[in-house]
Amino acid sequence: MSIDLVLADPYPVMLEGLSHVFHGSPDFAVKSCVKNGDEALQALHQHQPHILVMDLSLSNRSGLSVLEEIRAQKLQTRPVVFTGAPIGEVMRALDLDVSGLVSKEKSKHVLIRCIKSVHEGGKWLDRDLSVKTMSLLLEQKKKNANASHLLTPREMTVARMVTEGWPNKKIASKLFISEGTAKLHLHHIYQKLNCPGRMSLQRYMQDHGLV
Repeated sequence: MSIDLVLADPYPVMLEGLSHVFHGSPDFAVKSCVKNGDEALQALHQHQPHILVMDLSLSNRSGLSVLEEIRAQKLQTRPVVFTGAPIGEVMRALDLDVSGLVSKEKSKHVLIRCIKSVHEGGKWLDRDLSVKTMSLLLEQKKKNANASHLLTPREMTVARMVTEGWPNKKIASKLFISEGTAKLHLHHIYQKLNCPGRMSLQRYMQDHGLV
C-alpha cells in the first residue's frame, strides 16, 4: 500500500521538485501540494494523508504553528520537517515532538528513508541538525550560567521585571524598596551585562533565554 503524502513548501521550484520525486515512485501517492500553512491544514483535513512533508518557513501560518495545530487537534497525520530554517526554529520543532526532521542539504534518498521510517512508527532526526541543536543548547546554557553568576538574585529579579516592561516605580513597589534603590540595581545590571539601556537589556535577557 502506498504512503499518502501532502507536500508543503513556500518555494514553487522546490515544491515541483518534491512532487516529481514522489510521483515517480509506486511507494507514494501525492494527494496535494500547497504553498502555505493554512493550505497545509486544509489539505490535512481533506485528504487525511499518512505523512505531511513540510518546510518550517511557510507563510500565512508558520510551519511551527502547523505543528502546534496537528498536536492540538490530535491529527493522525505524522509530520516530517524538510527544512533549511534557522536552528532556533528547528529547536522549537523538536520541542513539539516532530516525528521526522531532515535538512534540505540532504539528498532525496535520505528524505525518502525518513518518510518510510516515520510511516512505520519510528522517529528520524537528521544527525547534523541534532548536533547543531545540541551545540546551541550547550552554548545557551553556558551563557545563562555566566549571566546568573554575574547578577545577584535580586538583580536577576529586577532584570526580568524590566524585560517584562515594568517601570522603576512599579518595580520598587513590588519589591518593597525605594525607587532610588531600584535605579541603583538597574545601574549595576547595565554595568555587569554591558547593556547601555532597557532595550539592550531586554534583548540580552531574551537572547540568553533568561525570561
